[in-house]
Amino acid sequence: MKAPLLSFIVLSYNYENYIRTTLDSILSQTVSDLEVIVVDDCSTDGSRDVIRSYTDPRIRLIENERNLGGAGSYNVAVSAARGEWLVNLDADDWITPDKCERQLAVIAADPAIDIIGSWVKAVDGTGEWHSKADEIEGIVNRPYALNLTETWIGQNPLCRSSTMIRRATHLRFGLDDADMVRAPDYELWTRALAHGARFALVEEPLTYMRHHARGVTHGDPVGTLLEMCYAMIRNLAPLAERRCIFDGQADISRWIAKSPNLISLTPLESVRLLGFAVTLPQFTSFREFRARVAETTSDAVLERIGRHALLGSATYVPPGTLEKLYTDIGLFVEARDYWHKLANSTPKQVGTAVLRRVERFAAVRKSIEKLRYYAGKSLHLTPAETWLGVRIRIWRYTPFKAFFLKLRYFMHKLVNSTPAQIWQAGRRRIRHYLRFWR
Repeated sequence: MKAPLLSFIVLSYNYENYIRTTLDSILSQTVSDLEVIVVDDCSTDGSRDVIRSYTDPRIRLIENERNLGGAGSYNVAVSAARGEWLVNLDADDWITPDKCERQLAVIAADPAIDIIGSWVKAVDGTGEWHSKADEIEGIVNRPYALNLTETWIGQNPLCRSSTMIRRATHLRFGLDDADMVRAPDYELWTRALAHGARFALVEEPLTYMRHHARGVTHGDPVGTLLEMCYAMIRNLAPLAERRCIFDGQADISRWIAKSPNLISLTPLESVRLLGFAVTLPQFTSFREFRARVAETTSDAVLERIGRHALLGSATYVPPGTLEKLYTDIGLFVEARDYWHKLANSTPKQVGTAVLRRVERFAAVRKSIEKLRYYAGKSLHLTPAETWLGVRIRIWRYTPFKAFFLKLRYFMHKLVNSTPAQIWQAGRRRIRHYLRFWR
């Protein structure tokens, strides 16, 4: 059987209300040499019934035996596709009838193109104009230079549902990372760029991109941050080095350091992540990267590099900031671990721990209260009277002798006298009182 020109890839998961619009837009294309690969990822609604209601032989339904997620399902579809071009279209989006024709015309004018997208129109869950359409479209609908490394730092300017990929090129740079959930398309585009793929963009809105509550990318900001960092560290930073873009790696570190979601990581994870952005270790998968970021064992060299990268992202770093940062992070980690331990304890265990600390500090508190009273009183005494009071209390509280010896130096500051003056006055007063007591 002759392979079609286009293989549409539609990933379906509980999109019963949307997928008919998606499939109708595909079958309405002015280019008819196509097949439609629909991979259903164990939907629990009527999605599969909607798909089966189509009798067009160009539609092929693949049903996963278990839930693979978006990336895993995409890999199944790519492996099953036979077309020269793979056309992505999410099961909740749709395209204009001439979308593929317009993109193929651009490719015909420049056969070196491997991946081509288009501008979009933003709609809501009902298919109506989105209330934030100007903001959403303003991010995507720009004349991006997609073949430049810096264009991809910290942003994904390409809507997945607008793209066509040359199948041979796709197989050359590999499939999706099946462990990624939030930004597998971003990792795929940056990996394609690193492997020399050529991008193009039709600067007209040919794709209707639906924004609704079930959207995946924005559901987990921290997960999105980690997946984007992985893509930049694995693909963009080495590419910037090869292309001699000396600010590229620094721009990546600055973007990570200034990300508002970085604070959601632990301090150790944050500095380790920045350390990776500088040292560029080799990771074979996102799972390995995530495990390395979450490691509890300390790597002093990597963490120090990460802290310097964090400080280097600031415009001005006051003297002593780095040392204070080291101290603060250490105290923060200690406090965090303590409260995590309490959070995972039973009420009885928490109460017992609190009582132990109360008992431990009870004796100290009693001494501090006496010291506070005595210190306040001593401010109104002469140096000699102050010293005598100290000596008397040393005799009275023999177990606290070492404590009051240390207190003596504090008293020196209070009375603004030299140790010699206090000592002489004290000796005279002691002799006087000893004669009196006899």
